[in-house]
Amino acid sequence: MILSKQEIRNAVTRREIRFDPPLEERQWGEASVDLRLGLSFTKLKSEPSVILSMARGIGAIADTGLWQEKTLKVKNKLGKRETFVLDPDEFILALTYERVWMPRNLIGMVEGRSTYARVGLSMHQTAPWIQPGWNGHITLEIRNSGPLKIELSPIDDMPCQLTFFELTSELPVGEAYGSRPNDLFQDQKKALPKKKK
Repeated sequence: MILSKQEIRNAVTRREIRFDPPLEERQWGEASVDLRLGLSFTKLKSEPSVILSMARGIGAIADTGLWQEKTLKVKNKLGKRETFVLDPDEFILALTYERVWMPRNLIGMVEGRSTYARVGLSMHQTAPWIQPGWNGHITLEIRNSGPLKIELSPIDDMPCQLTFFELTSELPVGEAYGSRPNDLFQDQKKALPKKKK
């Protein structure tokens, strides 16, 4: 079953689903919530001599350090909004502004919004599921497949929506996301893990 707006609101009121900071009224859809773009952007570096095996998991890229991070400020020293311009064919990782807590009886699906898709922006490549027990910001895998440069404004832009599906039964604590040592993204504040020292 997909939760309706009222069911999502009720779950938020009961603190079963949590958002930090709280949602604004403009973020509520008919059966989903729109999430705001955060301030953190990560771009992978091009390195033709490096070959990664993802069989080892995301830690393989952590060992290389082949990425750059940029955290924007809401406003610069002159009081102007800071934005990120995404070039055609460019791929970046970005975090949602909201941190999300998912209960053990729901699973979420994050999808791009049609306004952004119509200019060629996709918000995830193959990873739309937010697992029961999830706690953290959501990483968006943003690609500009269109011909135009697109300016992204943190907090103002709402490029994705989160839909909630009810499970047939609640997962036990020991089976929810974050209960295993290999649940690397639980409580994430960055798109990629830190390089091992």
